Amino acid sequence: MLHKVASPVEVIDESIKQLGLDMIETMLTESGVGLAAPQIGMLKRMFVVSHREGAKIIINPEIYWRSWRKEVDEEGCLSIPGVYGPVRRSRSIKIKYTDENGQKHDIKAMGFFARVIQHEFDHIEGVLFTEKLVR
Repeated sequence: MLHKVASPVEVIDESIKQLGLDMIETMLTESGVGLAAPQIGMLKRMFVVSHREGAKIIINPEIYWRSWRKEVDEEGCLSIPGVYGPVRRSRSIKIKYTDENGQKHDIKAMGFFARVIQHEFDHIEGVLFTEKLVR
């Protein structure tokens, strides 16, 4: 399941909203900073992330710009408990997505927040962080 590409969310209805809220609860219960739908057995293009303004539900995201400046930092994953390693990611990104209320967003994310989004985006593309480890 974790190596499959997720399908777009076609309709944002109450079941999708509830899925997002359940994912936030799971993420926080497990002390995570992000959780993608494929990690809980749902092949949907959505994930949740922690943010200083509160958790966000991100549906059908598109990363359309990545900075040339990269940083290596240690990552882990709720799907692979106890495994950590260095991953190179863009320092900043621009992303378009829809929230649980059907509102469109276009944001620039930087630093740790950008790293979390890229990690979760990889999940909906069927890629695990362990495939991106650097020496």
